[in-house]
Amino acid sequence: MRMLGVFVMTVLLVAAARGESINVAAAISLREALAQTAGDYEKASGDHVEMTFGSSGQLLAQIKSGAPIDVFVSAAQAQVDELIEKKLVEKSTRQVVAGNKLVLVVPGDAKDAINSFEQLTSAGVKRVAIGEPKTVPAGMYAMQVLKKLKIDEKLEEKLLYGANVRQVLDYVQRGEVSAGVVYATDAKEAGDKVKVVATADASTHDPIRYPAVIVKASAKQEAAKKFLEYVRGEKGQAVLRAKGFAGADDK
Repeated sequence: MRMLGVFVMTVLLVAAARGESINVAAAISLREALAQTAGDYEKASGDHVEMTFGSSGQLLAQIKSGAPIDVFVSAAQAQVDELIEKKLVEKSTRQVVAGNKLVLVVPGDAKDAINSFEQLTSAGVKRVAIGEPKTVPAGMYAMQVLKKLKIDEKLEEKLLYGANVRQVLDYVQRGEVSAGVVYATDAKEAGDKVKVVATADASTHDPIRYPAVIVKASAKQEAAKKFLEYVRGEKGQAVLRAKGFAGADDK
Protein backbone atom coordinates (compact mmCIF):
# COMPACT_ATOMS: atom_id res chain seq x y z
CA MET A 1 0.00 0.00 0.00
CA ARG A 2 2.87 2.31 0.87
CA MET A 3 4.41 1.78 -2.59
CA LEU A 4 1.04 2.44 -4.22
CA GLY A 5 0.75 5.68 -2.29
CA VAL A 6 4.20 6.77 -3.41
CA PHE A 7 3.31 5.92 -7.03
CA VAL A 8 0.07 7.93 -6.91
CA MET A 9 1.86 10.90 -5.36
CA THR A 10 4.55 10.75 -8.05
CA VAL A 11 1.93 10.74 -10.80
CA LEU A 12 0.18 13.72 -9.25
CA LEU A 13 3.44 15.65 -8.92
CA VAL A 14 4.37 14.94 -12.55
CA ALA A 15 0.91 16.05 -13.72
CA ALA A 16 1.19 19.22 -11.69
CA ALA A 17 4.66 19.91 -13.11
CA ARG A 18 3.30 19.64 -16.61
CA GLY A 19 0.74 22.33 -15.90
CA GLU A 20 -2.41 22.93 -17.91
CA SER A 21 -2.83 22.34 -21.62
CA ILE A 22 -4.93 24.81 -23.60
CA ASN A 23 -6.02 24.98 -27.23
CA VAL A 24 -5.71 28.36 -28.94
CA ALA A 25 -7.28 29.04 -32.35
CA ALA A 26 -5.89 32.15 -34.03
CA ALA A 27 -5.98 34.03 -37.32
CA ILE A 28 -3.25 32.67 -39.59
CA SER A 29 -1.62 36.08 -39.97
CA LEU A 30 -0.56 35.70 -36.33
CA ARG A 31 1.12 32.33 -36.92
CA GLU A 32 4.79 33.21 -36.43
CA ALA A 33 4.19 35.77 -33.68
CA LEU A 34 1.87 33.61 -31.57
CA ALA A 35 3.89 30.44 -32.14
CA GLN A 36 6.91 32.22 -30.66
CA THR A 37 4.84 33.74 -27.86
CA ALA A 38 3.30 30.36 -27.01
CA GLY A 39 6.77 28.81 -26.80
CA ASP A 40 7.99 31.57 -24.50
CA TYR A 41 4.87 31.26 -22.36
CA GLU A 42 5.30 27.49 -22.01
CA LYS A 43 8.83 27.97 -20.68
CA ALA A 44 7.69 30.66 -18.25
CA SER A 45 4.50 28.99 -17.00
CA GLY A 46 4.89 25.24 -17.41
CA ASP A 47 1.57 25.17 -19.26
CA HIS A 48 1.27 23.73 -22.78
CA VAL A 49 -0.30 25.70 -25.64
CA GLU A 50 -1.64 23.86 -28.68
CA MET A 51 -2.01 26.30 -31.57
CA THR A 52 -4.41 26.06 -34.51
CA PHE A 53 -4.22 28.63 -37.30
CA GLY A 54 -6.66 29.41 -40.11
CA SER A 55 -8.94 32.08 -41.46
CA SER A 56 -11.04 33.70 -38.74
CA GLY A 57 -14.21 32.54 -40.49
CA GLN A 58 -13.05 28.93 -40.58
CA LEU A 59 -12.12 29.02 -36.90
CA LEU A 60 -15.46 30.61 -36.07
CA ALA A 61 -17.22 27.67 -37.75
CA GLN A 62 -15.13 25.20 -35.73
CA ILE A 63 -16.08 26.85 -32.44
CA LYS A 64 -19.74 26.89 -33.42
CA SER A 65 -19.44 23.16 -34.17
CA GLY A 66 -18.12 22.47 -30.68
CA ALA A 67 -14.40 22.10 -31.38
CA PRO A 68 -12.36 21.87 -28.14
CA ILE A 69 -10.96 25.40 -28.26
CA ASP A 70 -10.19 27.46 -25.18
CA VAL A 71 -9.05 30.77 -26.69
CA PHE A 72 -9.99 32.39 -30.00
CA VAL A 73 -8.01 35.24 -31.56
CA SER A 74 -9.69 36.74 -34.62
CA ALA A 75 -8.39 39.19 -37.21
CA ALA A 76 -11.68 41.13 -37.10
CA GLN A 77 -14.42 42.03 -34.65
CA ALA A 78 -17.28 40.41 -36.58
CA GLN A 79 -16.41 36.81 -35.68
CA VAL A 80 -16.16 37.58 -31.98
CA ASP A 81 -19.39 39.60 -32.17
CA GLU A 82 -21.19 36.55 -33.60
CA LEU A 83 -19.85 34.24 -30.90
CA ILE A 84 -20.91 36.67 -28.19
CA GLU A 85 -24.38 36.93 -29.73
CA LYS A 86 -24.66 33.13 -29.71
CA LYS A 87 -23.37 33.07 -26.10
CA LEU A 88 -20.48 30.77 -27.03
CA VAL A 89 -17.74 32.93 -25.54
CA GLU A 90 -17.25 34.92 -22.35
CA LYS A 91 -17.96 38.53 -23.33
CA SER A 92 -16.09 39.90 -20.30
CA THR A 93 -12.83 38.29 -21.50
CA ARG A 94 -12.81 40.11 -24.85
CA GLN A 95 -9.66 42.14 -25.40
CA VAL A 96 -7.59 43.42 -28.30
CA VAL A 97 -4.10 41.91 -28.52
CA ALA A 98 -2.67 43.53 -31.68
CA GLY A 99 -3.27 45.68 -34.75
CA ASN A 100 -2.14 45.64 -38.38
CA LYS A 101 -2.08 47.48 -41.72
CA LEU A 102 -3.27 46.45 -45.17
CA VAL A 103 -0.82 46.55 -48.08
CA LEU A 104 -0.76 45.93 -51.81
CA VAL A 105 2.03 43.57 -52.87
CA VAL A 106 3.44 42.32 -56.17
CA PRO A 107 5.94 39.52 -56.88
CA GLY A 108 9.43 40.40 -55.69
CA ASP A 109 10.87 40.19 -59.20
CA ALA A 110 8.06 42.16 -60.88
CA LYS A 111 9.24 44.73 -63.42
CA ASP A 112 7.51 48.08 -63.96
CA ALA A 113 5.10 47.25 -61.12
CA ILE A 114 2.06 49.32 -60.26
CA ASN A 115 2.34 51.64 -57.27
CA SER A 116 -1.24 52.22 -56.12
CA PHE A 117 -4.53 50.45 -55.54
CA GLU A 118 -6.12 52.54 -58.28
CA GLN A 119 -3.70 51.09 -60.83
CA LEU A 120 -5.16 47.62 -60.29
CA THR A 121 -7.62 48.49 -63.04
CA SER A 122 -4.84 48.96 -65.61
CA ALA A 123 -4.60 46.54 -68.54
CA GLY A 124 -1.23 45.23 -67.37
CA VAL A 125 -2.77 43.77 -64.21
CA LYS A 126 -4.28 40.41 -65.13
CA ARG A 127 -5.19 38.84 -61.77
CA VAL A 128 -5.55 40.27 -58.27
CA ALA A 129 -5.68 38.04 -55.19
CA ILE A 130 -7.60 38.89 -52.02
CA GLY A 131 -9.03 36.76 -49.25
CA GLU A 132 -12.61 35.51 -49.52
CA PRO A 133 -14.44 38.50 -47.96
CA LYS A 134 -17.10 36.38 -46.26
CA THR A 135 -14.66 34.31 -44.21
CA VAL A 136 -11.27 36.04 -44.40
CA PRO A 137 -10.99 39.40 -42.59
CA ALA A 138 -8.10 40.50 -44.83
CA GLY A 139 -10.40 39.95 -47.79
CA MET A 140 -13.17 41.90 -46.09
CA TYR A 141 -10.82 44.81 -45.46
CA ALA A 142 -9.52 44.59 -49.04
CA MET A 143 -13.03 44.74 -50.46
CA GLN A 144 -13.80 47.76 -48.30
CA VAL A 145 -10.79 49.52 -49.83
CA LEU A 146 -11.79 48.62 -53.39
CA LYS A 147 -15.33 49.85 -52.80
CA LYS A 148 -14.14 53.05 -51.16
CA LEU A 149 -11.95 53.74 -54.20
CA LYS A 150 -14.88 52.82 -56.47
CA ILE A 151 -12.89 50.20 -58.37
CA ASP A 152 -14.54 47.03 -57.03
CA GLU A 153 -16.84 46.53 -60.00
CA LYS A 154 -14.04 47.14 -62.48
CA LEU A 155 -12.01 44.39 -60.82
CA GLU A 156 -14.73 41.73 -60.63
CA GLU A 157 -13.27 39.65 -63.48
CA LYS A 158 -9.72 39.96 -62.16
CA LEU A 159 -10.25 38.89 -58.56
CA LEU A 160 -8.96 35.55 -57.29
CA TYR A 161 -10.14 34.67 -53.78
CA GLY A 162 -7.91 32.92 -51.27
CA ALA A 163 -9.08 30.64 -48.44
CA ASN A 164 -6.94 32.68 -46.06
CA VAL A 165 -4.50 35.58 -46.24
CA ARG A 166 -1.45 33.30 -46.47
CA GLN A 167 -2.86 31.64 -49.57
CA VAL A 168 -3.17 35.11 -51.11
CA LEU A 169 0.46 35.73 -50.20
CA ASP A 170 1.44 32.41 -51.83
CA TYR A 171 -0.32 33.38 -55.06
CA VAL A 172 1.77 36.55 -55.20
CA GLN A 173 5.04 34.88 -54.23
CA ARG A 174 4.63 32.28 -56.98
CA GLY A 175 3.77 34.93 -59.56
CA GLU A 176 0.33 33.44 -60.20
CA VAL A 177 -1.25 36.89 -59.87
CA SER A 178 -0.13 40.40 -60.75
CA ALA A 179 -0.84 41.69 -57.24
CA GLY A 180 -2.46 40.79 -53.94
CA VAL A 181 -3.79 42.48 -50.82
CA VAL A 182 -2.39 41.18 -47.53
CA TYR A 183 -1.40 42.44 -44.09
CA ALA A 184 1.84 44.36 -43.65
CA THR A 185 3.07 41.59 -41.35
CA ASP A 186 2.51 38.94 -44.04
CA ALA A 187 4.59 40.97 -46.47
CA LYS A 188 7.32 41.29 -43.84
CA GLU A 189 7.38 37.51 -43.32
CA ALA A 190 7.71 36.98 -47.09
CA GLY A 191 10.86 39.11 -47.26
CA ASP A 192 12.09 39.81 -50.79
CA LYS A 193 9.66 37.31 -52.32
CA VAL A 194 7.12 40.13 -52.54
CA LYS A 195 7.33 43.88 -52.90
CA VAL A 196 5.04 46.30 -51.05
CA VAL A 197 3.89 48.94 -53.53
CA ALA A 198 1.16 50.68 -51.52
CA THR A 199 -0.38 50.84 -48.06
CA ALA A 200 -4.14 51.27 -47.75
CA ASP A 201 -5.21 54.51 -46.13
CA ALA A 202 -6.73 53.73 -42.73
CA SER A 203 -9.82 55.75 -43.70
CA THR A 204 -10.67 53.28 -46.49
CA HIS A 205 -11.35 50.28 -44.25
CA ASP A 206 -12.38 49.30 -40.73
CA PRO A 207 -9.62 49.42 -38.10
CA ILE A 208 -7.58 46.21 -38.24
CA ARG A 209 -7.59 44.94 -34.69
CA TYR A 210 -7.21 41.41 -33.32
CA PRO A 211 -9.75 40.67 -30.57
CA ALA A 212 -9.19 37.64 -28.34
CA VAL A 213 -11.82 35.91 -26.24
CA ILE A 214 -12.19 32.83 -24.05
CA VAL A 215 -14.65 30.15 -25.16
CA LYS A 216 -17.45 29.62 -22.65
CA ALA A 217 -17.34 25.80 -22.91
CA SER A 218 -13.65 25.74 -21.97
CA ALA A 219 -12.79 23.83 -18.83
CA LYS A 220 -9.49 25.74 -18.67
CA GLN A 221 -10.78 29.24 -17.96
CA GLU A 222 -7.97 30.27 -15.60
CA ALA A 223 -5.22 28.85 -17.80
CA ALA A 224 -6.74 30.59 -20.83
CA LYS A 225 -6.90 33.87 -18.90
CA LYS A 226 -3.23 33.54 -17.90
CA PHE A 227 -2.20 33.00 -21.51
CA LEU A 228 -4.07 36.08 -22.72
CA GLU A 229 -2.54 38.13 -19.93
CA TYR A 230 0.89 37.03 -21.15
CA VAL A 231 0.09 37.91 -24.78
CA ARG A 232 -1.04 41.39 -23.70
CA GLY A 233 1.87 41.74 -21.30
CA GLU A 234 5.26 43.28 -21.96
CA LYS A 235 6.94 40.15 -23.35
CA GLY A 236 4.03 39.10 -25.56
CA GLN A 237 3.61 42.59 -26.97
CA ALA A 238 7.35 42.84 -27.66
CA VAL A 239 7.16 39.74 -29.86
CA LEU A 240 4.15 41.05 -31.76
CA ARG A 241 5.79 44.42 -32.38
CA ALA A 242 9.01 42.72 -33.53
CA LYS A 243 6.92 40.85 -36.11
CA GLY A 244 5.47 44.13 -37.39
CA PHE A 245 2.13 44.26 -35.57
CA ALA A 246 0.80 47.29 -33.78
CA GLY A 247 0.52 46.85 -30.02
CA ALA A 248 -2.72 46.10 -28.23
CA ASP A 249 -3.12 49.68 -27.05
CA ASP A 250 -1.63 51.47 -30.07
CA LYS A 251 -3.96 53.87 -31.84
